Amino acid sequence: MRTFSLFIEDRRYSAPTLQFVIAADEHRARELALRELVASGEHLSVEVQENGRTLFREQRREDQAACR
Repeated sequence: MRTFSLFIEDRRYSAPTLQFVIAADEHRARELALRELVASGEHLSVEVQENGRTLFREQRREDQAACR
């Protein structure tokens, strides 16, 4: 298992929220990041890093509704 850092940009805060996730691979880390992105309508983007290296960044699309 690998540890990934999620930096979640939220319209309510000036600094991103840092969350750690443990996943088997980058594919699963992307799934978890996307789940976090749509978890709140306030989340604008999520950047995923491993060992300080950015792997990818996802931004909210207009058609992504918040899951509540």
